[in-house]
Amino acid sequence: MNINFLHERIFTLIKRNILFLLVCAPLYSIAQVSPDWPHKKELYDLLNEPADSIFIQDRGALEELFGNNCKNNEVRFYSTSKASELFQISIKTKKFVPSLHTMHLADTVYEMNHGKKKVESIIHRNIIDSMYAYGIQGEVPKEEISTFIILRGNSKIQIPKSAYSDLYNILVCENNRWTEVYLTKDDQYLYVYMHGGDGKNAYAVKFVFDREKYLTRIVNTHPCLKDFDFLDGFGECK
Repeated sequence: MNINFLHERIFTLIKRNILFLLVCAPLYSIAQVSPDWPHKKELYDLLNEPADSIFIQDRGALEELFGNNCKNNEVRFYSTSKASELFQISIKTKKFVPSLHTMHLADTVYEMNHGKKKVESIIHRNIIDSMYAYGIQGEVPKEEISTFIILRGNSKIQIPKSAYSDLYNILVCENNRWTEVYLTKDDQYLYVYMHGGDGKNAYAVKFVFDREKYLTRIVNTHPCLKDFDFLDGFGECK
């Protein structure tokens, strides 16, 4: 192999790696979760992929998008970022209709007691349409998401139904558990935070989008940290 070609090839690879590090360094530096945080492993276990850890960022350091208009079953955002980019978001819920879904919500375990069959326990399966359903505990959901639309400028961000079809009893705006939207400092990623369920069935979800499409999500069902702080990599159980 020509030695000059080899040197040029190595030099090109080095430049690419340096450029990658320069571009990604701000995101990675923000995404660091303190190694002393006691719930780090629990949060990382919720990630769809280990690489999704780069999206764990303190929303307090990001740009929040306001301009929301809230109703009982719908939240709308009409907001312009600091870079003068228009964002229009609409998230709606609708009544859950059991006949339109297949469900395996619970199994009953029986025991024989003095010759009679009695219920020993109930095992909650929470399976709807062959997927684990968030926001319920063996009962039929009340609501499901019907619409999830994001317009960034004049472009519509692609959001597959699979990104939210297993999230039930979502709360778009209720009891101070509002939907929140944030933009990263480089304007590259959009985060949408939402609450769902109630009591023992409560959860929080963080959706991640780039300029064109849905990328991933983090769903938190931690028994004592169902708020957004846990999704940002901090917070303590009370």
